[in-house]
Amino acid sequence: MKTFFQTLLLVLCLAPGRISANSQTIFNELEREGALQVELELSLSVLQSNVNNGEEQPALFRFTDKQGRAQEWNVEANVRGRFRRRVCDFPPIKIDFSKKGLEARGLLPYDDLKLVTHCQEGEEGEEAVLREYLAYKLYSKLTPLNYRAQLVEITYIDTDSDTRFKKYGILLEDTDELAARQNSEECEECYGLDASRIDQDVYLTHAMFQYMIGNTDWSLAMSRNLKIMKPLDGGDYWIIPYDFDFSGLVNANYAVPDQNVGQRFVGERVYMGEKSGRSQLEETIRFFQSKKEELLQCVEEFSLLDKGSRREVARYLERFFDSLEREGFVKTASI
Repeated sequence: MKTFFQTLLLVLCLAPGRISANSQTIFNELEREGALQVELELSLSVLQSNVNNGEEQPALFRFTDKQGRAQEWNVEANVRGRFRRRVCDFPPIKIDFSKKGLEARGLLPYDDLKLVTHCQEGEEGEEAVLREYLAYKLYSKLTPLNYRAQLVEITYIDTDSDTRFKKYGILLEDTDELAARQNSEECEECYGLDASRIDQDVYLTHAMFQYMIGNTDWSLAMSRNLKIMKPLDGGDYWIIPYDFDFSGLVNANYAVPDQNVGQRFVGERVYMGEKSGRSQLEETIRFFQSKKEELLQCVEEFSLLDKGSRREVARYLERFFDSLEREGFVKTASI
């Protein structure tokens, strides 16, 4: 049985905003440069049968840590996502670690990792994952208020047949861990929140980023494809995006244009933020212009995408930066 002081220490460590520099989480264990090799062993037939109900199933998760030691974790896996689970050949997955198991290994109990999987088979499915990971990297160049994303090369092991196959995927950190890092807490009842309640620098950076990558698949009012966070110090709310597969930068072949906002083709840039004149956006425009070379360099150095794909992405971003030089460049949503 824990002593009072052990219990108090644990509570302090788990409280929002209490992640110290020396604290460790399972995501910290996984985070590194490049693609991390991991294994996920589970029944694929059970996974597919749970697409509509989201029930959890047992699985084994393996990787080699930064000290070169093999780690194996008993986890629970379940299908997540609303749209992708319906259209994908292989559904996105949530990996749920045991809080007790994490604590036993000296890690904080941030136990839910989202795994963005290859939605479709073949090279197009693999490229879409790499491009979406690149979108997360680009956003991290603009603001520290971002989901940490770890690219993985994941070997799936089917317990039904012992077959194995390897695909790219993206692991996203637990939302509670993100909130704690930023001394915040997730607002789960913030539907309909007005943009005026959001820190304006954060809001405009987010809206301009979504415009830059050609993504209209987000909504503050509906809390769609973003999380709303409330700082514990009482400051303004802030938002953090995820799911970029409908963007022009990713250009997934299952994506469709959002005709409700006047988008005629996937990737056509439509500004989804609050309608503003150029004067209200001028500071944000200058900020993005100052980041141009860094963002383009990030694309160029992402060598897991072939040169042709990197050139295509770079040209797409350059058209955005060229447009910033024009008065009235922003096409706003027609709603």
